[in-house]
Order: sequence, then structure tokens, then C-alpha cells
Amino acid sequence: MVESLEEDSTRELSVKWNEGLHLPELDGIRGFAILIVTLYRYCKEIDPTASTALAWIKRLSPVGERGVDLFFVLSGFLITGILLRTRDRPHYFRNFMARRALRIFPLYFLALVLCLYITPLLGGPSSFQIPAGEQVYLWTYVSNLRMAWLNEWCFGPLDHFWSLAVEEHFYLIWPAIVFWIAPKRLFRICLAWVVLVLVVRTFLARDADYGVAVDVHTFFRSDALCLGGMAAIAIHANYRARWIMTAAAMMAPLLLVMGIAIVWTGKRYFAIPNTLIPVLFVCVLYWMMHRSKFDIWNRVARWSPLRALGKYSYGMYVIQLPLVTLIPASSVLQLVPETESLPIWFYSMYVLILFSLTFALAWVSYHCFEKHFLAIKKRFD
Repeated sequence: MVESLEEDSTRELSVKWNEGLHLPELDGIRGFAILIVTLYRYCKEIDPTASTALAWIKRLSPVGERGVDLFFVLSGFLITGILLRTRDRPHYFRNFMARRALRIFPLYFLALVLCLYITPLLGGPSSFQIPAGEQVYLWTYVSNLRMAWLNEWCFGPLDHFWSLAVEEHFYLIWPAIVFWIAPKRLFRICLAWVVLVLVVRTFLARDADYGVAVDVHTFFRSDALCLGGMAAIAIHANYRARWIMTAAAMMAPLLLVMGIAIVWTGKRYFAIPNTLIPVLFVCVLYWMMHRSKFDIWNRVARWSPLRALGKYSYGMYVIQLPLVTLIPASSVLQLVPETESLPIWFYSMYVLILFSLTFALAWVSYHCFEKHFLAIKKRFD
């Protein structure tokens, strides 16, 4: 999900997206996604009663939670592009699965070992013992299905792995679908699927017994992945009618206003935003992929700090919740001498330090561990 989807060569974006070639703009978009998700995670530690400014930050921080939707859209877009490009090559299934496994599995399973076994042995917080009794679901990538069945967040500091499970299910199913169904027909099927998910999820979200399920179950989050896939199919099949660009440009501002209103009010609206927000992201993504590299938004997306965040986004996502569990703001606050201005500067420094630490750990993970597995991917070209 959040992982870097490196391709075999690089170039600058000219006028449109060329599938199969790595684009720095997409790293920047991924970097933006991990930026807002990480800030959201750490801003949850803020005490809104400490000051008015912190209360506003706390109220706005849920915007960052929608970064997960952007990750899903990006995964659907990039994975579908890869599959469409390679569907006629030998060893289509083997190569795709091997490359995905080399990218995803090493860090994920290392994180499980560290969180489930090493951290408790070293006297870590008792919350790390919560997922121990449910760890079979983590090892088998079905933690989100377990959450949906129980309708509760039951994995403590590893709750966020539900999204990685969703993506893994996508990787297992989607290659066969792309292989057997023609692109133009698949586009129509994806559209119908998005509508189906929206209708079923909206109906079930009315019942509190499905409150968690509609947020984490693979079926209920598959619409964002399908929307990303539709964008890739539209480009691959040369759907370049002007009305598509016009519709995307017109819908994006409207959906942006709606998204901000949804976050501001704090309402779930029967989980309808789980479709509306990905539609916003896919509109922006499709529009950017058809703009010149000199367009302002593409230049922002190529900004090197955003691209760096995108490169290490997978590690940052894996690390962030265990890290904030190990270093909660409440524990650190007890070590700081109290002053009248403490809350504002303390929480600002807390978020900044944990964000920096998350990036540093992800950097170390990538260069000292992950890239050795990524080098093996060349054997599965």
C-alpha cells in the first residue's frame, strides 16, 4: 500500500503518463499521503483542552486519515498499470508475485517479530501484548477480516496493519482479473463495482454493529483500489476524450469542499466519504497525469522533500503506530518542567521529533534492510 512501486527506468513527465516508467511526481504524491497520515497519527496525542490553537489542530488533524485513501488509489493506479504492461509477458503471475513479496514481506514480518516478541521481552508497554493472542491473523494478512468480524479494533499498536492486509488481498486477486478481462470491459466492471460497494457500505453503515467493518473490510475499501485501476485503464486504453478531463477538473473542487466539510463536522455520513474522497484523489491524479511537467502541481509533486517521504513511505507507515505507543505524549509530558506556555511548544516539538524519528528509522530500514531484498527483484523482470 504505502510502499514505493519502483519501476525499471526513470524519466521526467513530458505531457502524459507513460505506463511502465517511473515518475517522480508519483513519489511526491505518495510523500504527501504519508506526510498527512503521520501527522494525523501524532496529532492524536495532542490535548485539545490545553489551548485554543491545539484544539483547532486536533479538530483538523482527521484530514490526515484520508491519506490511506490516497495510498489505495495510488496502489490501484500503479499496480494496474504494471499488470496491463506485463500481461502478455512470460511468467506474468510469478514475476508480479515475487516482486511484490520482496517489497512487502521482509519489513512487515520483521516488524511483527519486533513488536510481538522483542518489545515485550524488553519490557515494552503492555499494549504490545494485545495482538499476541491474535497474531495468527497478522501473520496471514487477515487482521482486517478479524476486525470486521469482531467489529472492533483489536490489535493495539498494530491496528494500522489492516490497510496492509487490504492491499495484500488486492495483490492476490487483481493480477488474475487483469489477465483474463479485456481493459475496456474491466473499466466498466470497476465502475459497477464502485457503485455496488458504495450502496452496500452505505446501507450497512447505518447499523453500529458494522461500524468498524465498513472501514476495514477488503470489500468495503476495494472501491478506492478500483478507482485507481480505472484511471490506469483509461490511460492505457487511450480514453483521452476532453470530457473526461473537463469532468475531473470540475469535480475535484466540489469534492474538495465536500471533503473539508465532512472532516470539519466530524460526521461519518454512513461512510459515504470512503468513496467520495477516493473519487477526489483519482480526479486529481488523472488530471495531473495529463498535464505538462511544467504545470505547477507537477512541479510541487517533484519537490525533493516530498519525493524523499514517498521513497520511505512504507517504512514510515509500518513504524508510526508502534513508535507512538512506545513514546506517548503523556509519558514524555511528565518529564518536562511545567510552565504556562508548555502545552503549545511541547506538543509542537513532540510531533516534530516523532515525525523526524519516524523518517530516520524508515531511512535506516530501507538502506540497511529493505534494499537488499529489492535488489533481488531484477531476477523477476
